[in-house]
Amino acid sequence: MFKVLIVEDTLLVREELRDILTLEGYIVFESENGRIGFEIALKEKPDLIISDILMPDLCGFKMFEKLQNNAETVGIPLIFLSAKAEKEDIRKGMNIGAEDYLTKPINVNDLLNAVENKIKKKLIIAQTIIDKTSTISSILQHQKKELDNYAHLISHELKTSLRNISDLLIWTREELAQANNTEVSKSNIKLLEEKVKRMELLLVKLEEYKNITPDSFKNKTINLTVIAKRVIRRLQIPSHITIQIKEDLPTLFADEKMLEKVFEVLLQNAIDHIDKSKGRIILTCKTTEKEHTVSIKDNGVGINPKYHDKIFKMFQTIESTDSTGIGLSIVEKIISHYNGSISVQSTPNKETKFNFSLQRTNQNE
Repeated sequence: MFKVLIVEDTLLVREELRDILTLEGYIVFESENGRIGFEIALKEKPDLIISDILMPDLCGFKMFEKLQNNAETVGIPLIFLSAKAEKEDIRKGMNIGAEDYLTKPINVNDLLNAVENKIKKKLIIAQTIIDKTSTISSILQHQKKELDNYAHLISHELKTSLRNISDLLIWTREELAQANNTEVSKSNIKLLEEKVKRMELLLVKLEEYKNITPDSFKNKTINLTVIAKRVIRRLQIPSHITIQIKEDLPTLFADEKMLEKVFEVLLQNAIDHIDKSKGRIILTCKTTEKEHTVSIKDNGVGINPKYHDKIFKMFQTIESTDSTGIGLSIVEKIISHYNGSISVQSTPNKETKFNFSLQRTNQNE
């Protein structure tokens, strides 16, 4: 049941309002002035207050100001009661933020409609606040979890690389002391160079991942065919590999640099894992009423099914010594920003196809 507080110094008016609202199922509280009304509002937290303007001890305007300045009562809607001649009072109420008025004598239908509408509005606002609070809480929890994972994974990866470098340095020092172990030392030095190179690449990729934030997306109308061709021209593609765009890719309202990164990672990933004498990479697109799905298929080594659910997570590599395991997680983060999805289909030693879908609501159509 909803609670209504009536603040009115005229007993007959107060009783009339009480009777009407009680018959409609409302729980009613009464006060003869603004001072007592404010105290009842603090204690009972009514869903609505109906208040006269001119009252002894504390007028309706002063009570309203006190309600607005108190964190516990600021959200309680209020309907003022005024005589038809009290135009100046109505203007004054508007100036302090009051929204609704009923004129005396009270029309029953007007009263009930006003009460119902005010309470509905309060419920909508309250639900909106709850939803926004829940959303913000969920976002903060997700960000904290991501930050914790990020810090843990960085620590693990860098410690592992540094430990490997330290071991290689110790072994190299020991082997250099033996004149007949120069070849082994050279091999260790090569491994050291590879480990340092991997650490540098890791830090670059981590910086890219960290910089993908909601504020970093600058959306405009872009064409994915143009972007894909631009990325293809930039890549170092071996002569035995061909890349073909079979269908026109869509025009979207999105961030150009972010979608370039998506194509760069997926195309480079395909190039790196082609083991055939004639490599083929094919880009296609299917469009439905709801979304565009772009596919990038290659005839490379394929991906074992056990990796299909892992490769989009940080530091999960596909049996490759060169990969940092961050590229696909960058792609997933970008696609997720647009409420899209990315998946992989693969047959080991035959082909792999990455599919990413973007909602058509993101398109400037």
